[in-house]
Amino acid sequence: LGDATVAVASRLAALRVDALTIRVGAAADLAMASPASTKWPKLAPVSKEAADAFRYDPLTPRRATARRAGSTFCYDFVGLFACHVGAAGGTFEAEELVWGDDAETTLARAPGRAPGGNGIGMVAWHCTMTTPEYPGGREIVLVANDVTFQSGSFGVEEDEFYATASKYARSRGLPRVYVACNSGARIGLVEELKPKFKVAWVDEKNPQQGYEYLYLTAADYEALPAGAVQGAYREVGGEKRFALDAVVGTKHGIGVENLRGSGTIAGETSRAYADAFTLSYVTGRSVGIGAYLNRLTSRVIQMRQGPLILTGYQALNKLLGREVYTSQDQLG
Repeated sequence: LGDATVAVASRLAALRVDALTIRVGAAADLAMASPASTKWPKLAPVSKEAADAFRYDPLTPRRATARRAGSTFCYDFVGLFACHVGAAGGTFEAEELVWGDDAETTLARAPGRAPGGNGIGMVAWHCTMTTPEYPGGREIVLVANDVTFQSGSFGVEEDEFYATASKYARSRGLPRVYVACNSGARIGLVEELKPKFKVAWVDEKNPQQGYEYLYLTAADYEALPAGAVQGAYREVGGEKRFALDAVVGTKHGIGVENLRGSGTIAGETSRAYADAFTLSYVTGRSVGIGAYLNRLTSRVIQMRQGPLILTGYQALNKLLGREVYTSQDQLG
Protein backbone atom coordinates (compact mmCIF):
# COMPACT_ATOMS: atom_id res chain seq x y z
CA LEU A 1 0.00 0.00 0.00
CA GLY A 2 2.86 2.37 0.78
CA ASP A 3 4.37 2.02 -2.72
CA ALA A 4 0.94 2.36 -4.32
CA THR A 5 0.24 5.51 -2.32
CA VAL A 6 3.48 7.11 -3.48
CA ALA A 7 2.85 6.09 -7.09
CA VAL A 8 -0.55 7.74 -7.33
CA ALA A 9 0.06 10.70 -4.99
CA SER A 10 0.92 13.15 -7.78
CA ARG A 11 -2.09 12.09 -9.84
CA LEU A 12 -4.41 12.51 -6.86
CA ALA A 13 -2.96 15.95 -6.18
CA ALA A 14 -3.50 16.97 -9.79
CA LEU A 15 -7.10 15.81 -9.57
CA ARG A 16 -7.52 17.79 -6.31
CA VAL A 17 -8.72 14.71 -4.40
CA ASP A 18 -9.72 15.74 -0.88
CA ALA A 19 -10.17 12.31 0.65
CA LEU A 20 -9.46 8.71 -0.20
CA THR A 21 -10.64 5.53 1.48
CA ILE A 22 -9.14 2.23 0.36
CA ARG A 23 -10.92 -1.11 0.60
CA VAL A 24 -8.89 -4.25 0.01
CA GLY A 25 -9.74 -7.93 0.31
CA ALA A 26 -12.38 -10.52 -0.30
CA ALA A 27 -15.71 -10.58 1.48
CA ALA A 28 -14.33 -12.83 4.20
CA ASP A 29 -11.12 -10.86 4.79
CA LEU A 30 -11.63 -7.12 4.30
CA ALA A 31 -9.39 -4.26 5.38
CA MET A 32 -9.84 -0.51 5.00
CA ALA A 33 -7.78 2.65 5.57
CA SER A 34 -8.61 6.35 5.59
CA PRO A 35 -6.72 9.61 6.31
CA ALA A 36 -6.88 11.85 9.40
CA SER A 37 -5.45 9.03 11.50
CA THR A 38 -2.02 8.06 12.73
CA LYS A 39 -2.84 4.61 11.34
CA TRP A 40 -2.93 5.95 7.77
CA PRO A 41 -1.95 4.43 5.40
CA LYS A 42 -2.00 1.24 7.49
CA LEU A 43 -4.95 -1.01 6.74
CA ALA A 44 -7.20 -2.07 9.59
CA PRO A 45 -9.40 -5.23 9.46
CA VAL A 46 -13.13 -4.56 9.19
CA SER A 47 -16.20 -6.72 8.80
CA LYS A 48 -18.03 -7.03 5.51
CA GLU A 49 -20.98 -5.26 7.11
CA ALA A 50 -18.78 -2.31 8.07
CA ALA A 51 -17.25 -2.10 4.60
CA ASP A 52 -20.63 -2.34 2.86
CA ALA A 53 -22.07 0.28 5.18
CA PHE A 54 -19.32 2.77 4.33
CA ARG A 55 -20.80 6.24 4.00
CA TYR A 56 -19.65 9.59 2.71
CA ASP A 57 -17.02 10.95 5.11
CA PRO A 58 -18.54 13.90 7.03
CA LEU A 59 -15.09 15.53 7.12
CA THR A 60 -14.93 15.79 3.32
CA PRO A 61 -16.58 19.26 3.17
CA ARG A 62 -14.07 20.51 5.73
CA ARG A 63 -11.20 19.13 3.67
CA ALA A 64 -12.57 20.95 0.63
CA THR A 65 -12.80 24.20 2.64
CA ALA A 66 -9.18 23.85 3.70
CA ARG A 67 -8.16 23.19 0.10
CA ARG A 68 -9.93 26.36 -1.05
CA ALA A 69 -7.84 28.28 1.51
CA GLY A 70 -4.73 26.78 -0.06
CA SER A 71 -4.02 24.49 2.88
CA THR A 72 -4.85 21.00 4.19
CA PHE A 73 -7.43 20.02 6.81
CA CYS A 74 -5.60 20.28 10.13
CA TYR A 75 -6.39 16.73 11.27
CA ASP A 76 -4.93 15.31 8.08
CA PHE A 77 -1.51 16.69 8.99
CA VAL A 78 -1.36 14.03 11.69
CA GLY A 79 -1.83 11.36 9.05
CA LEU A 80 0.79 13.00 6.83
CA PHE A 81 3.31 13.02 9.66
CA ALA A 82 2.59 9.36 10.35
CA CYS A 83 2.88 8.47 6.66
CA HIS A 84 6.26 10.15 6.15
CA VAL A 85 7.80 9.00 9.42
CA GLY A 86 6.62 5.47 8.66
CA ALA A 87 8.09 5.62 5.17
CA ALA A 88 11.45 6.47 6.76
CA GLY A 89 11.28 3.36 8.92
CA GLY A 90 9.93 4.97 12.08
CA THR A 91 6.69 5.17 14.01
CA PHE A 92 4.43 8.11 14.83
CA GLU A 93 1.67 8.28 17.41
CA ALA A 94 -0.45 11.33 18.26
CA GLU A 95 -2.96 11.96 21.03
CA GLU A 96 -5.17 15.01 20.76
CA LEU A 97 -4.96 17.50 23.61
CA VAL A 98 -8.25 18.67 25.10
CA TRP A 99 -9.23 20.67 28.15
CA GLY A 100 -8.55 18.59 31.22
CA ASP A 101 -10.80 20.44 33.66
CA ASP A 102 -14.06 22.38 33.65
CA ALA A 103 -12.21 25.64 34.32
CA GLU A 104 -10.21 25.14 31.08
CA THR A 105 -6.84 25.81 32.68
CA THR A 106 -4.96 22.60 31.82
CA LEU A 107 -4.73 20.24 28.85
CA ALA A 108 -4.88 16.46 28.93
CA ARG A 109 -4.35 13.76 26.33
CA ALA A 110 -7.42 12.17 24.78
CA PRO A 111 -6.36 8.79 23.33
CA GLY A 112 -8.58 7.56 20.52
CA ARG A 113 -10.47 10.82 20.09
CA ALA A 114 -12.07 10.89 16.64
CA PRO A 115 -10.83 13.53 14.16
CA GLY A 116 -12.93 16.63 13.70
CA GLY A 117 -14.41 16.79 17.19
CA ASN A 118 -13.08 20.26 17.92
CA GLY A 119 -15.49 23.06 18.77
CA ILE A 120 -13.02 25.91 18.24
CA GLY A 121 -10.57 26.90 15.51
CA MET A 122 -7.44 25.61 17.25
CA VAL A 123 -6.29 22.02 17.89
CA ALA A 124 -3.20 20.38 19.38
CA TRP A 125 -1.62 16.95 19.78
CA HIS A 126 1.06 15.38 21.96
CA CYS A 127 3.10 13.40 19.46
CA THR A 128 5.65 10.63 19.95
CA MET A 129 7.84 9.41 17.11
CA THR A 130 10.73 7.06 16.57
CA THR A 131 13.19 7.20 13.68
CA PRO A 132 16.22 5.14 12.67
CA GLU A 133 18.36 8.06 13.83
CA TYR A 134 16.59 8.26 17.20
CA PRO A 135 15.09 4.84 18.02
CA GLY A 136 14.52 5.87 21.64
CA GLY A 137 11.76 8.19 20.50
CA ARG A 138 11.09 11.91 20.59
CA GLU A 139 8.09 13.93 21.68
CA ILE A 140 6.73 17.15 20.24
CA VAL A 141 3.61 19.25 20.66
CA LEU A 142 1.81 19.99 17.40
CA VAL A 143 -0.56 22.98 17.33
CA ALA A 144 -2.68 23.92 14.31
CA ASN A 145 -5.26 26.41 13.16
CA ASP A 146 -8.48 24.85 11.87
CA VAL A 147 -9.12 27.05 8.85
CA THR A 148 -12.52 25.38 8.40
CA PHE A 149 -13.76 26.98 11.65
CA GLN A 150 -14.59 30.66 11.09
CA SER A 151 -11.72 30.92 8.59
CA GLY A 152 -9.18 29.93 11.24
CA SER A 153 -9.58 33.26 13.03
CA PHE A 154 -8.34 33.84 16.56
CA GLY A 155 -11.08 34.40 19.14
CA VAL A 156 -10.88 34.32 22.92
CA GLU A 157 -11.20 30.52 23.06
CA GLU A 158 -8.56 29.99 20.38
CA ASP A 159 -6.17 32.37 22.14
CA GLU A 160 -6.60 30.61 25.47
CA PHE A 161 -6.14 27.17 23.92
CA TYR A 162 -3.03 28.19 21.94
CA ALA A 163 -1.45 29.79 25.02
CA THR A 164 -2.18 26.74 27.17
CA ALA A 165 -0.82 24.34 24.53
CA SER A 166 2.35 26.42 24.31
CA LYS A 167 2.74 26.37 28.10
CA TYR A 168 2.12 22.61 28.03
CA ALA A 169 5.08 22.21 25.66
CA ARG A 170 7.32 24.63 27.56
CA SER A 171 6.68 23.01 30.93
CA ARG A 172 7.80 19.65 29.52
CA GLY A 173 10.72 20.99 27.52
CA LEU A 174 9.17 19.75 24.26
CA PRO A 175 9.60 21.32 20.81
CA ARG A 176 6.44 23.06 19.64
CA VAL A 177 5.42 22.95 15.98
CA TYR A 178 2.73 25.37 14.84
CA VAL A 179 0.87 24.63 11.57
CA ALA A 180 -0.49 28.00 10.46
CA CYS A 181 -3.35 28.94 8.16
CA ASN A 182 -5.63 31.65 9.53
CA SER A 183 -7.29 35.02 9.02
CA GLY A 184 -6.00 36.85 12.10
CA ALA A 185 -7.95 38.14 15.07
CA ARG A 186 -11.70 37.63 14.87
CA ILE A 187 -13.74 40.78 14.59
CA GLY A 188 -17.23 39.40 14.26
CA LEU A 189 -20.73 40.58 13.54
CA VAL A 190 -23.77 40.29 15.75
CA GLU A 191 -25.64 38.10 13.30
CA GLU A 192 -28.90 38.13 15.28
CA LEU A 193 -29.07 41.93 15.00
CA LYS A 194 -28.27 42.29 11.30
CA PRO A 195 -31.87 41.72 10.09
CA LYS A 196 -33.15 44.34 12.56
CA PHE A 197 -30.93 47.27 11.51
CA LYS A 198 -32.65 50.11 9.70
CA VAL A 199 -31.08 53.09 7.96
CA ALA A 200 -32.04 56.74 8.29
CA TRP A 201 -31.02 58.05 4.86
CA VAL A 202 -30.23 61.68 4.18
CA ASP A 203 -32.47 61.27 1.11
CA GLU A 204 -34.33 57.98 0.75
CA LYS A 205 -34.65 58.53 -2.99
CA ASN A 206 -30.91 59.05 -3.36
CA PRO A 207 -28.94 56.72 -1.02
CA GLN A 208 -25.66 57.90 -2.56
CA GLN A 209 -25.95 61.01 -0.39
CA GLY A 210 -25.29 58.83 2.65
CA TYR A 211 -27.13 58.22 5.90
CA GLU A 212 -27.60 60.00 9.19
CA TYR A 213 -27.66 57.03 11.57
CA LEU A 214 -28.62 53.38 12.04
CA TYR A 215 -31.54 52.55 14.26
CA LEU A 216 -33.86 49.88 15.62
CA THR A 217 -37.58 50.08 15.99
CA ALA A 218 -38.75 50.46 19.57
CA ALA A 219 -40.16 46.92 19.53
CA ASP A 220 -36.89 45.38 18.28
CA TYR A 221 -34.83 47.32 20.82
CA GLU A 222 -37.02 46.36 23.75
CA ALA A 223 -36.84 42.69 22.74
CA LEU A 224 -33.04 42.66 23.07
CA PRO A 225 -31.14 41.78 26.26
CA ALA A 226 -30.06 44.78 28.32
CA GLY A 227 -26.74 46.21 27.13
CA ALA A 228 -26.78 44.55 23.70
CA VAL A 229 -26.74 47.96 22.01
CA GLN A 230 -26.09 51.55 23.08
CA GLY A 231 -27.81 54.69 21.86
CA ALA A 232 -30.82 56.90 22.47
CA TYR A 233 -34.44 57.26 21.38
CA ARG A 234 -35.46 59.73 18.69
CA GLU A 235 -38.93 60.74 17.56
CA VAL A 236 -39.21 61.01 13.76
CA GLY A 237 -42.55 61.64 12.09
CA GLY A 238 -44.41 60.11 15.00
CA GLU A 239 -42.19 57.01 14.95
CA LYS A 240 -40.08 56.15 17.97
CA ARG A 241 -36.61 55.03 16.90
CA PHE A 242 -33.63 53.83 18.92
CA ALA A 243 -30.62 55.44 17.17
CA LEU A 244 -27.48 53.35 17.59
CA ASP A 245 -24.19 54.60 18.96
CA ALA A 246 -22.60 51.18 19.47
CA VAL A 247 -23.41 47.49 19.04
CA VAL A 248 -22.09 45.45 21.96
CA GLY A 249 -23.78 42.17 21.09
CA THR A 250 -25.01 39.28 23.16
CA LYS A 251 -21.99 36.98 22.80
CA HIS A 252 -18.48 37.22 24.18
CA GLY A 253 -15.63 36.87 21.73
CA ILE A 254 -16.50 38.97 18.68
CA GLY A 255 -14.82 42.27 19.47
CA VAL A 256 -11.78 43.96 21.00
CA GLU A 257 -11.42 41.20 23.60
CA ASN A 258 -9.90 39.14 20.78
CA LEU A 259 -7.20 41.78 20.26
CA ARG A 260 -6.30 41.53 23.94
CA GLY A 261 -5.94 37.78 23.47
CA SER A 262 -3.62 38.43 20.53
CA GLY A 263 -1.26 40.23 22.87
CA THR A 264 -1.38 37.30 25.27
CA ILE A 265 -0.41 34.69 22.70
CA ALA A 266 2.30 36.91 21.19
CA GLY A 267 3.87 37.17 24.65
CA GLU A 268 3.57 33.42 25.21
CA THR A 269 5.22 32.71 21.84
CA SER A 270 8.12 34.98 22.78
CA ARG A 271 8.59 33.08 26.05
CA ALA A 272 8.47 29.76 24.19
CA TYR A 273 11.21 31.06 21.86
CA ALA A 274 13.48 31.45 24.89
CA ASP A 275 12.52 28.20 26.63
CA ALA A 276 12.26 25.59 23.85
CA PHE A 277 12.60 25.04 20.12
CA THR A 278 9.66 26.43 18.16
CA LEU A 279 8.88 26.00 14.48
CA SER A 280 6.09 27.35 12.30
CA TYR A 281 4.90 25.70 9.11
CA VAL A 282 2.89 28.26 7.10
CA THR A 283 0.60 26.17 4.89
CA GLY A 284 -1.73 28.97 3.75
CA ARG A 285 -2.35 32.65 4.38
CA SER A 286 -1.48 33.83 7.88
CA VAL A 287 -2.83 37.26 8.77
CA GLY A 288 -2.30 39.80 11.55
CA ILE A 289 -1.54 38.06 14.83
CA GLY A 290 -1.11 34.83 12.84
CA ALA A 291 1.77 36.45 10.94
CA TYR A 292 3.35 37.70 14.16
CA LEU A 293 3.19 34.26 15.78
CA ASN A 294 5.09 32.74 12.87
CA ARG A 295 7.72 35.46 12.90
CA LEU A 296 8.28 34.98 16.64
CA THR A 297 9.22 31.30 16.33
CA SER A 298 12.77 29.94 16.00
CA ARG A 299 12.28 28.68 12.44
CA VAL A 300 9.66 29.23 9.73
CA ILE A 301 8.82 26.98 6.79
CA GLN A 302 6.62 28.94 4.39
CA MET A 303 4.81 27.68 1.33
CA ARG A 304 5.00 29.77 -1.82
CA GLN A 305 1.25 30.43 -1.64
CA GLY A 306 1.24 30.97 2.13
CA PRO A 307 1.63 34.75 2.54
CA LEU A 308 2.41 36.36 5.89
CA ILE A 309 0.47 39.61 5.88
CA LEU A 310 -0.73 42.15 8.43
CA THR A 311 -3.96 42.85 6.58
CA GLY A 312 -5.66 41.98 3.32
CA TYR A 313 -4.95 43.66 0.00
CA GLN A 314 -8.51 44.97 -0.27
CA ALA A 315 -8.13 46.90 2.99
CA LEU A 316 -4.87 48.45 1.77
CA ASN A 317 -6.47 49.48 -1.51
CA LYS A 318 -9.26 51.23 0.39
CA LEU A 319 -6.72 53.01 2.56
CA LEU A 320 -4.69 54.14 -0.45
CA GLY A 321 -7.80 55.14 -2.37
CA ARG A 322 -6.86 53.24 -5.52
CA GLU A 323 -6.29 49.70 -6.81
CA VAL A 324 -2.60 49.16 -6.06
CA TYR A 325 -2.66 45.48 -5.07
CA THR A 326 -4.50 42.65 -6.81
CA SER A 327 -3.66 39.66 -4.56
CA GLN A 328 -2.33 38.67 -1.15
CA ASP A 329 0.82 37.29 -2.79
CA GLN A 330 1.99 40.86 -3.47
CA LEU A 331 2.05 41.64 0.24
CA GLY A 332 4.27 38.91 1.69
